[in-house]
Amino acid sequence: DDRYLLDVNLRSDGSSVFGSDRQFTNTWSVGLGWNIHKEAFFSDIEGISLLKLRASIGNPGNQNFDDYISTRIYTYNTDNMNIFGSSAIVSNLGNRNLEWQKTLDRNIGFDIIFLDNRLRVNFDYFNKRTDPLLVQIGTASSTGVKTLPRNVGKQITEGITLTMNYSIIRREDMFWSVNMNLRHQTSEYKEVSEVLTKYNLDNRNRNLTRYYDGGSPSDLWAVRSCGIDPATGREIFLDKNGEQTFVHNYDDEVVVGNSDPKVEGVIGTSFYYKGFSASINLRYRLGGQIFMQTLYDKVENLSSSKKWENLDKRALYDRWQKPGDVVKYKALTNAVKGSETKATSRFVMDDNTFQFSSIALSYRFPASHPFLK
Repeated sequence: DDRYLLDVNLRSDGSSVFGSDRQFTNTWSVGLGWNIHKEAFFSDIEGISLLKLRASIGNPGNQNFDDYISTRIYTYNTDNMNIFGSSAIVSNLGNRNLEWQKTLDRNIGFDIIFLDNRLRVNFDYFNKRTDPLLVQIGTASSTGVKTLPRNVGKQITEGITLTMNYSIIRREDMFWSVNMNLRHQTSEYKEVSEVLTKYNLDNRNRNLTRYYDGGSPSDLWAVRSCGIDPATGREIFLDKNGEQTFVHNYDDEVVVGNSDPKVEGVIGTSFYYKGFSASINLRYRLGGQIFMQTLYDKVENLSSSKKWENLDKRALYDRWQKPGDVVKYKALTNAVKGSETKATSRFVMDDNTFQFSSIALSYRFPASHPFLK
């Protein structure tokens, strides 16, 4: 009687993306649903026209990687010829044991419609466990290549999603509704151990991303900053013990933010009246931080000739110039080549945004309109 729902899926797939010894894998999923509003005991409950509970579990695989990631590839060295002809060099080591990246995806939620079919609510809780991860591991330069694809560690992601839609006006010639959705999620690395140490060391000069057990893929790592010293114009740092110092040391890095918002989603409304329709959708994100790259390049660090082009005016006017200045940016004389500022928490700021996602206006001519004949 359409009360109980069941979906079952079992697949066996092979892909040449992965190693020759691990090309095939099995994936599966099971989904359950219960239409509670169809039960006899629910017939006496008024005001709720639909109530469904849902749950699912499965392990989908991911093969969205480079086609030749697991293959050993040679290229002809035509730049350095010798008397024996052109040589072949290794451009990709490959990995015959590289296996599928799969995620155990668990979800539970409900759907409900009530208030005379005016309010619809959908809620989901999800938990995803990716094991193993597929990452490029740095290798010794003597191998002839920079990285090697390997299966390392796990990533756990969990969160909630909520969607609501309410019909304020519902007539034959007029319709007005509002809607909103939100999403919150967190992620964490597990069992990456020391395998990604080289990546962590390389990233120190490139970005604020690090790979540690218990850390989030979205964590921003940097040395904490107390700002510019009014007396000297130098930046003051905090070490891991909370002591102030003028010396920047990467060993003092801690988590100074996270680029994922606490909540994000869309708020919108739709209106229709006799052929005229309009809709507005606003996207929001609350919580989370961002590294201000333009502030870092165009205001603080001016060491390369390209950075001198199209500068922010704060590069000249909002800097430390004399003892006693309370400013955000160090002296211009300290911004030249050889004394570049390292990325610190001074350039990490809260990222709360509220922006128009889409605005639409339209008119639909009736089929009998002379314009259409």
